[in-house]
Amino acid sequence: MKKYISYILTLGVLAAACKPSDRINQVVGVTKTASFVDTRWALIELEEKPVDLENKPYLVFAAKSMVVSGFGGCNQLGGSYESSGQKLKLNNMAATHRYCHDSMEVETAFFQSLQKINQYKIEGHELMLLQDDKVIARFRVTN
Repeated sequence: MKKYISYILTLGVLAAACKPSDRINQVVGVTKTASFVDTRWALIELEEKPVDLENKPYLVFAAKSMVVSGFGGCNQLGGSYESSGQKLKLNNMAATHRYCHDSMEVETAFFQSLQKINQYKIEGHELMLLQDDKVIARFRVTN
């Protein structure tokens, strides 16, 4: 009996130590939640409208420096942020001032929407920036 208990415990330890690869998780549909910080988030939806720009706007929230940086489709942007739980406040946001004919409408709406944000939510590989409970912008993890 002690021999069987020893085998069962050994198998339990080995099973717990086995970690499926990210590729296996992707194939079988298991997803890990992406990290809010130090992840490049590509804008896929703004005010419930899909964003279809060749040069996708994105944001990156740096963990150590508490700096947010990104791209609006034409111009670079940056500022600082404060985060506590799901609460989020963007501060001192600034952008370069190049003019790009094709992306200015989306970029302007994107920059304006960032002023409304007061919280965020992550589901799997998607980040939602919200004003209270309303989703303002939706992002997906990108490389």
